[in-house]
Amino acid sequence: MKLYEADRAQAQSASFTQEERLVHGRKVSQQSNVLVFACSVEGELDTGRLEASLADLQLRHESVRIVFPEGANDIALRPADEVDFAVLSVEGVEAEAPLEAAKKLVAETAAVPFDLATGPLLRVRCIRVAPAHHLVGFVLDHVIADGESCQILAEDLFALYEARGSADRGPGLPGLPFQFLDFAYSQRRFLDGRERERLLSYWRRKLDGVSAVPLSRLRDPGVQDGAERRLRIHRFTMDPPQHAELMHAVRRQRVTLTAVCAAALKITVRHRRLALGENDEGASDVAIMGSLSNRTHRDLRRAVGYFATPCVLRTRFSGEDSLADVAQSESRTVFGALRHQELPHALMVRELDPDNYGIRYFSATGHGPRYVNFDVASGGSSWKLTADGLTVTTTRIARDEVPRGGMRMHIRDSGDRALIELRTDEGEYRAEWAEEFLNSYVSVLRRFAADAGTRVAEALSH
Repeated sequence: MKLYEADRAQAQSASFTQEERLVHGRKVSQQSNVLVFACSVEGELDTGRLEASLADLQLRHESVRIVFPEGANDIALRPADEVDFAVLSVEGVEAEAPLEAAKKLVAETAAVPFDLATGPLLRVRCIRVAPAHHLVGFVLDHVIADGESCQILAEDLFALYEARGSADRGPGLPGLPFQFLDFAYSQRRFLDGRERERLLSYWRRKLDGVSAVPLSRLRDPGVQDGAERRLRIHRFTMDPPQHAELMHAVRRQRVTLTAVCAAALKITVRHRRLALGENDEGASDVAIMGSLSNRTHRDLRRAVGYFATPCVLRTRFSGEDSLADVAQSESRTVFGALRHQELPHALMVRELDPDNYGIRYFSATGHGPRYVNFDVASGGSSWKLTADGLTVTTTRIARDEVPRGGMRMHIRDSGDRALIELRTDEGEYRAEWAEEFLNSYVSVLRRFAADAGTRVAEALSH
């Protein structure tokens, strides 16, 4: 896709991904629509300079100033110097550790719904934990940014903070060749002709007989009707020896860790479907929801915005296939999705499966369709930088974020170990069911590491 600069004197349209949310979820408040992260900052932090740096950040990245006026799919921009910034303190907190109290304040900020029409859609809270320790929390509506944008925002904020403290007050950061508004404009131009049909043709073939929001067809017979919708998290840490053995098998089979982890998930789903009485053919045709960064152009690498798109990963296999066969098939599925990611999932659904357009946003409290989310993150879940005498380290904020579709399998690979996290909706799956599902999944990964030639039908019998 060629990038063009949008004419800022003209009305700017939302991207296809944003448009789906505006049409069907503008008034729906879900924690899955909110991005939250925080930075633990050690050193003498000048909160006034940090607030001024936030204005600099908003000037640098237009996307964090975006709002969506009522009754239209056009974009408006708030002034760069209007920031939602507050300085708070938890010093002297006795009921709990001050840092945990600070994290709780950030989570509470995330629980307050955003108004997409008026904004602002970025909130920053600077919480004093101790004289030389602050927690800087970022809360964004997902409609203006994706997960990859979060690290860029934090890095740029502290780079701009450092620049404001320098004697020459230079620009601090090189200019951006393109912004998200340019991407959204270019995307609509690119998908207004034969490229649109070429990409739709691929996904039409790939999803023949399967919804663009594919049902998992999983259920827990022990769940009672009307069970409360609540987050349940189960974790398994793959230690260095186990991780090394798995990665050795991955390299030996010439696949990727993502392909192996996705294949193991599909094998586990198949196993559960068979236990529910499905025939082998139906149980072995598995489609899950993944996520693609959709930053196919190098000039977008440091841009902030909602570039990422969900995707459908569909694979057919049988009980007679080996684990290596399924991993190879999954590798082709993943690379096929990567080669065709320029068609956003929102447009795919609208064109190929219109009855499900916006279905992921329909209800804030209802259980909605059951589908499986899957993703793998490399490099661990945290990073550290130094800026003007400060040590800045990212930290997670715990929230009651019930996954869309009822289930999410997330793998954080840190290079020498991996954290496998299964998030489920207790209104759909009991804790016992989820724990057994995770154990089955880990068993498939272990079997692949030990002997990738094992048949699918036997993978969970050891």
